[in-house]
Amino acid sequence: MQGYQQSTYGDRIADIYDRVHSNWTPDDTVDTVVELADGGPVLELGVGTGRVALPLAERGVKVTGVDISEPMLAQLRAKDPDGRVETVLGDFIDLPVTGRFKVVLVVNSLLQLAGADTQQQCLRNVAKHLAPDGVLVLEEANPAVFIRPGLEILRMTSDELHLLAAQYDPVHQHYFAQHVIVRDGETRLNPMALRLTSTCELDLMCELAGMRLAERWGDWARSRPFLAESRSHISLYRPVER
Repeated sequence: MQGYQQSTYGDRIADIYDRVHSNWTPDDTVDTVVELADGGPVLELGVGTGRVALPLAERGVKVTGVDISEPMLAQLRAKDPDGRVETVLGDFIDLPVTGRFKVVLVVNSLLQLAGADTQQQCLRNVAKHLAPDGVLVLEEANPAVFIRPGLEILRMTSDELHLLAAQYDPVHQHYFAQHVIVRDGETRLNPMALRLTSTCELDLMCELAGMRLAERWGDWARSRPFLAESRSHISLYRPVER
């Protein structure tokens, strides 16, 4: 997508992100991560406005959050005046953090890296920052269900309209979309450029990075298996002993 940078999505939507996604609640995600962290530190890649990081901090978890978008981090800091979440502005391909973490959390963020090479580099760096008994917990879209090329009405009320215009390049596995929001006489364009991966490709990339699949679920409550019709999967990877 011409003119699109890694920070474009967050920069464009930061001021309305929480409102646009207000129907999503982090409770099951937070419960699962708290259990996996078991008192250890958590690193979240693509921390955004802190919708998961802040509830984790409220539960006593030490959280470091990395994001490429300064406007997104500004929204997080505005909700966190006490600085409970350590925020790091940077590219999570290179992971500008120090130390090791019990949990590295990636919620629909790996797919925002544009190529297989950058996704692989990110996973290699994740492995370097995992504690020996740590876990990578990653949520990713299921391409078979997620991909819906064309024009779709997401939400329509008497004073607001949300449209999604999308196209998919199967050769490079690139998904391009515009989330169009019409509200109060104003039209906003919120572009997305994603690279989608199958579970098989993701497992291989993690294996090459030194991590191996331990569990996979169809939801954060871990109550459903991942099936062909699941919209996304939650996958847990552990370091390979060498």
